[in-house]
Amino acid sequence: MLSVSVGVVQPRVRKSHNGEREMTDEKLYGVHPVLEARQEERRRIGKIFIAQRRGAEVQRIIALAARRGIPVVTVERVQLQQLLGHGAHQGVVALVEPYVYTPWTEVVAHVTARPGPHTMLVLDGVTDVGNFAALIRSAAAFGVHAIVLPRHDTVTLTPAIAKRSAGAIERVAIVRVVNVVRVLDELKQHGFWVYGADMRADLTVAHMAWPERVVLVLGAEGGGIRRLVRERCDGLVRIPMCTGTDSLNVAMAGAIILAYRWDDCVAHAANKR
Repeated sequence: MLSVSVGVVQPRVRKSHNGEREMTDEKLYGVHPVLEARQEERRRIGKIFIAQRRGAEVQRIIALAARRGIPVVTVERVQLQQLLGHGAHQGVVALVEPYVYTPWTEVVAHVTARPGPHTMLVLDGVTDVGNFAALIRSAAAFGVHAIVLPRHDTVTLTPAIAKRSAGAIERVAIVRVVNVVRVLDELKQHGFWVYGADMRADLTVAHMAWPERVVLVLGAEGGGIRRLVRERCDGLVRIPMCTGTDSLNVAMAGAIILAYRWDDCVAHAANKR
């Protein structure tokens, strides 16, 4: 086995897109995050370290890297642990350029240029890393075009999020904005209807007549949707549950509502054929 000292790896340093600060390559780890990054090609990959070549997905990573001329270096597992400071790497680490949030102008350009159904997800103050990663994964699974986050009081994208979302961050546009209320107003001008999730709402997702363009707003764990954001909602929806059941966490609730919404989109698409 070819062994290199990953402890002396020097990730590439460069200026950020606005020239304001220096950025170094991230250490993306885990089979699925690295595979998704390689397949989606949204971020440059400089080098891939692997501790074992067994498994179909690892072989796909190696094959994809070979096609693009990305160096793949075989190392010992302990060296990957030294590089990361932990052992949750599944034997695969890649040096990639940092995740860059999608500009809001790009999202608006997409929804204005393409007719038909669109789903946006607004996370109003979600701070739990596990819930955030799970919501990214659900958004990718259920056709969400973009996730909108406030610039403050929220989690940020890191390699840990990439790992916990199984690489789904590579397949969904994620946006940070200064003013969520202003964004909702702008989306309404483009034909979107805004619905907030609230366990006390009269309307349930089981009886929801979804419009073509939808924004789903999920509030912070415990605190819910902020007042000014709630006031921009055209309606509130809840998940029907057994009497006496406590509310679900935000990740589970979001997944259920998005699944209902996706099923409605699929049904309408089938009816138009």
